[in-house]
Amino acid sequence: MADELRAPLLALHKSVLAAERHNVERVHGAMSAAAFLQLVSDPLRYGWLKPLTELVLAVEEEGEDAPTAEELRDRTRALLLPPQRDSPFGRRYLSLMQREPAVVLAHSAVARLLA
Repeated sequence: MADELRAPLLALHKSVLAAERHNVERVHGAMSAAAFLQLVSDPLRYGWLKPLTELVLAVEEEGEDAPTAEELRDRTRALLLPPQRDSPFGRRYLSLMQREPAVVLAHSAVARLLA
């Protein structure tokens, strides 16, 4: 399951970051990849993204401490199906899904695996 979830979760994370970068650059102008990475590392402004990033990192884990396929499936389902409106991640993620077709498509690819 981890292998099955890996590519779709990475694609979802990438589409969320691309949408955020587009929004920032629309207001502040073009920025380097390093400057954007530094910006999204700010826990005050982008702390909402941490649950998705941690999930992507968990899929990449190997060894004894790595989560099982079922644990990954449960964590992914809890975070994304449906996103919780009362959490910082859920509010921002739902807002992105309303504006960004790429996020919706990437979300759908993950959701199909969890059905």
